[in-house]
Amino acid sequence: MRISRLPAAWVCLLAAAPLLYLPAVAETNPIPAQTSAVGSLSPLGGSPQRDAAEAGLARLIERSHAPGSAFRANRIFNLADGQHLDQAKLGDGFQTYLVDPKRLLSGKRLSDCLYGSGEWRFVVLRYGKSVGLITVARLGSRWTMVEAGASELADEIASIAARYAQQMPGAHLRFVRSRQAVADFIQVLPPGPADAANAPVYVPLASARTLLAPGAAGSNASGPALSDAQLDDTLRRGVQRGMRDPRIGH
Repeated sequence: MRISRLPAAWVCLLAAAPLLYLPAVAETNPIPAQTSAVGSLSPLGGSPQRDAAEAGLARLIERSHAPGSAFRANRIFNLADGQHLDQAKLGDGFQTYLVDPKRLLSGKRLSDCLYGSGEWRFVVLRYGKSVGLITVARLGSRWTMVEAGASELADEIASIAARYAQQMPGAHLRFVRSRQAVADFIQVLPPGPADAANAPVYVPLASARTLLAPGAAGSNASGPALSDAQLDDTLRRGVQRGMRDPRIGH
């Protein structure tokens, strides 16, 4: 199990944020974003992904109180020294969508190159404030926690989700990652029929802002969203670099 508090820009959505419509089972082939199944972002209970995240959070809380334990929750979550996870709860969860590099380099639009990774992340809330994420994946026949942390990402995504909850009620959001380009985005699907006038746009997270404008990773995440046409060429160049250099990866 990996535990990190890196400022990696890996969508956590709070209860008031727009719903993210995702199938519960990972796809094996890229699918157009417009064909995603309609359903709640994260069931209140009963999904194996959420159950695994709940169990993982309980283990972290237990470890933090174990006699002689070196585990400190504030090292991986956004907590002050001495604060504990006892009051922490899970918020909503979301699946990570990956970019198929071969389809992108073949000239396909980004929205036609996405596929479900099978990894789900759940926001960890403490007194209503996001303090980090828990990642779960299916290992063998069961779902289990494989990573925890990313408090900076949790804050960044929560602010973007809240913004779209106000500006575009009913929008569908997806968390998108290009491993080869080391770039993460939130895909925003406007409500209504999918057509040229209602096409998806992409909000670049910190790693994507670095790709698009080196040195700008610390800039405000509330910048303008980008269309496929505005993004594709730069993303393709980043993917090509990543595929040539095995040291580059996300």
